[in-house]
Amino acid sequence: MEEKRTIHIKGIGHATQAPDQVVLSLTLTAQNKEYSAAMRIGSQQVEMLREAIVEAGFKASDLKTTNFDVRAVYDNEETKDGKSTRYQKVFVGFECRHDLKLTFNLSNDKLNAAVDTIAASLSQPKISIAFTIKNVDAFADKLLKSAAKDAQRKAKILCKASGVKLGKLLSINYSWTEVDVREEMIVCQKYDATSDSSFDFQPEDIKASDTVDFLWEIE
Repeated sequence: MEEKRTIHIKGIGHATQAPDQVVLSLTLTAQNKEYSAAMRIGSQQVEMLREAIVEAGFKASDLKTTNFDVRAVYDNEETKDGKSTRYQKVFVGFECRHDLKLTFNLSNDKLNAAVDTIAASLSQPKISIAFTIKNVDAFADKLLKSAAKDAQRKAKILCKASGVKLGKLLSINYSWTEVDVREEMIVCQKYDATSDSSFDFQPEDIKASDTVDFLWEIE
């Protein structure tokens, strides 16, 4: 039986889209020698942060927890013993870390209001901004359609140049990977209330690529 002649093509898809969503990632840390005190301070920080976002025009429920962790913190204490140096673990206290996020449609006015109010809050969170896309599935669909068109175009060119005809499609092989649709930046950890912190954010378009393997029969 004559073996089928085939052509294997890797289609590369590209997609570009302006971001339409903002994700503010906020990290709060509280430290104290007493576990209960560290937890209490951490809870107070979250309450102050909620009050800040409400002041900025959001709902308290818009603030979502992404991670919460309490751990014992140790320091390495250096001691001299003659000519040798020894290090000993010394208990510093408990650290309460709370990671939260605030997600909303991209708007410079809302973003500036959020950053200004949150950064000025006594909770003093570390703030980072991610510009992203709300409908990730639709963006991923664009990538796959682009990859299919790219593979078909390459296959037709190669077949024509080789004097053969492109036959039926035999298989499609695709390994799903998560599409990266975030452009991130660190904003601040300290705030000068006297400064003009208004920014005209112009985030770059989100760009991504993906690959799909196609196998055609050739005649």
